[in-house]
Amino acid sequence: MKRLPRWLPGAALAAVLAGCAANPMTGRSQISLLPESQVVAQATQAYSAELKPWRQKGRVNSDLAMMERVNAITNRLIYQAIRFRPDTAKWDWQVAVIDDAKTLNAFCLPGGRMAIYSGLIVKLEATDDEIAQVMGHEIAHALANHGVERMSQGMLGDILVSAVGGSRGRQQGAQLATLLFWQLPNSRDNESEADRIGIEVAARAGYDPAAAPSLWRKMAAANGGSAGLSFLSTHPAPKTRMADLERLVPDMRPLYLEARSGPLYSYGRLASNVRDVSPGAAPPPTSLKPLTLISPTYERFKRGEAVLDCTDCALGFGGRSDALRDLHARGQWEALAREVLDLNYSQDIAWYYLGEAARGLGQPAAARRYYEQAMALSGQRETHCKGTFRDLCGGIRLPEAARSALGALP
Repeated sequence: MKRLPRWLPGAALAAVLAGCAANPMTGRSQISLLPESQVVAQATQAYSAELKPWRQKGRVNSDLAMMERVNAITNRLIYQAIRFRPDTAKWDWQVAVIDDAKTLNAFCLPGGRMAIYSGLIVKLEATDDEIAQVMGHEIAHALANHGVERMSQGMLGDILVSAVGGSRGRQQGAQLATLLFWQLPNSRDNESEADRIGIEVAARAGYDPAAAPSLWRKMAAANGGSAGLSFLSTHPAPKTRMADLERLVPDMRPLYLEARSGPLYSYGRLASNVRDVSPGAAPPPTSLKPLTLISPTYERFKRGEAVLDCTDCALGFGGRSDALRDLHARGQWEALAREVLDLNYSQDIAWYYLGEAARGLGQPAAARRYYEQAMALSGQRETHCKGTFRDLCGGIRLPEAARSALGALP
């Protein structure tokens, strides 16, 4: 067996460290060894190559009614996508409907070029809301730079293949990168991320979030009776997927209802500064303020449904105790809640901070639940903030402080 060069691990590590970037939608760290502009250029070529044989057969946008329907849906999604990432207004957003009744598939490449196969619409008898969930999910992959991430992973694979196989290995590595970019599925994490982003993009565009789990139920049912479901082959659907989407629906519904109650803006590719709107609607502001994703965890906190379940996070919590005490002293309630939720430490002081944050944000019912939890945990040595070798209480006396706060609630 050929030994790997001694420099290889260091080279691969250096590539990873040099190529880490923040995901533009979620902020998580992702590998990014290529500029997005380069991947967009490659995606342009891939898009043309994919559509060419269908165009030659006259099977692209051949059904005018279906094309207009898909365009109307994706125009609204694109408008919301650009609100999340205003830099994507310069993308060449477009969508094609491919006449292939046997294929259930859709995609959106980096740069905004999309396609949906007619089989997905016809076989599933998909509603507009369900089509919006499919395309919102695909748009989310592009917004979150998943194409860049997969190409970068392919480049790391190229390093390994080249080291083992020389020039032949480099050729195989290049092929591997292409496959990762175009043919192979996204990771489960990326799929979950796209689910999370896509359902919000669709909800903000005025499409029912409940259509997301219903779409996947249709997909799962169709998968039992057909071998041509390429969408499922490139979009792994773990058993928890529909449950995860169901849990997101309550947090997305207010966005959906708000969108339905106002003008539904749509984006025109030829418009200047994304100003095309529905007939009779007032034009949107000339400069779009970037949106941030709704946090389901924070939304559950406001409803009094927060969960803290880490029992061995004392070190991380202790490292942030001064910052938590400062946020509490300054009454920065939302920042305090988000920080505690992120630390996820199941201790009395953490629940007390959540109670304080909920009370400060005008959520007395939620505050009551959190104060009561703080009092219950303060009676147990392992969940009380002051122990033999630690003091995470930040000068707060528990359970007395929680009991006093409870008495002051309306």
